[in-house]
This record gives sequence, C-alpha cells and structure tokens, in this order.
Amino acid sequence: MADQETPRTLGEAGFRREAGHALSTPLGSLLLQAELIDHYLRQEKVPQAREAVTALLRDFDAFGHHFRSVFSAMADIAEGGTEHGSPRECLTEALAELGEEAVAIDYRGLTPSVSVPVAALTALMRRLALLATETHASAVTLTGTVAGGECLLSLTGVGGDPLAEEKQPFESDRSLHLWTASEIVARHGGRLAITAATEVNVLVILPIA
Repeated sequence: MADQETPRTLGEAGFRREAGHALSTPLGSLLLQAELIDHYLRQEKVPQAREAVTALLRDFDAFGHHFRSVFSAMADIAEGGTEHGSPRECLTEALAELGEEAVAIDYRGLTPSVSVPVAALTALMRRLALLATETHASAVTLTGTVAGGECLLSLTGVGGDPLAEEKQPFESDRSLHLWTASEIVARHGGRLAITAATEVNVLVILPIA
C-alpha cells in the first residue's frame, strides 16, 4: 500500500471529550428552537409556532440518529474481554449482526488468533463493514496475512470513495466509523492506516495472540 496515512488517535477519554463537544452544538440548537416556539406562542403567533415545531421535530429526528451513533461508537471502543478473537469468525459475526445494513465482505487468506478480545474484534469488523458501505464500494474483500508476529488485514473494494479527507471523528457517519475502528485498533496495541486511493483501502495491523 502506498501513500499510507495513519489517523491520529484520541484515546478513550479524548474520544469521549470530542463526543461531548460534538453533541453540545446540536443540543444547544434544539434548546434555542424550543425557546423560539415559546416566544411565538406567548405572542400568539400560531402559524410561526407551527412552522418552528415542524423544524424542531425534523432536527430532533436527525439529532437522535447522531446521538445514537456517537454513543454506539463510545461503546464499541470500550469493548473488552479475555478470549482472543479470530478475524474471519468475528467478521462473520459482525456481518450477521448488520444484515442488509452493510455491504457483503469476502474474507481471504490467513486468520490467526489475535490479541484482541472477541467483542472488541467484532466491533472493529462491524466498523470496517459500515465504513466500506459508506464509501459505496463493491466486491469488498478483507485479506489476512501474517508477518513478524503481526496479523495484517487489508480491506479493499472497487469504486469506493477516498478516505484521506476524513480528518475529524464526528463530521459524518463515514468519518465516525473510521475513527472508531482506529481507536479500537490502537487500544489493543495495533495500527490502522489508509491510502488516498479512490477505493476502500484500509490496512489494520494487529498483534498475534
């Protein structure tokens, strides 16, 4: 893989701080809209109040999706356990959990036991599958090789959108999946790198158990 770029990791505490900051802005907006509705009602401006309520409900629905996504990401990076995971088995489990929500991924190559708990490795695979889905890739494969006591997992696909511009964890669902995967990998002693290629191309390096 050429032109590798390793996303900066925040650590669990830093990730939570960034999450709180990301949630504070839309929450403040919802509170301001509620105050505006109250202002219209006190002035008996019913049509304006109805329009504001419609906008509030629309934004609340969008915020609810964002809220759930952020807390799901925090739960994923905190996953632990003692039993070491197998990349192929955890990918199979993750895809079964996601169902039609994620693109199909074909596993190829070696699948050694790695020093990542089953729950955490399944969460990682879930994020990689969702990341591939968000990039609109097809013919996605996850290929496992072994080198120097490490397991190298290469995620590739056809026609995917580039990932190099994903600089902030909460800019989009795609960015959140990438950063969450990177945090899981780093927490368990591994590394994650991406390329600027116009396809899904992510390399995950994990220590072998």
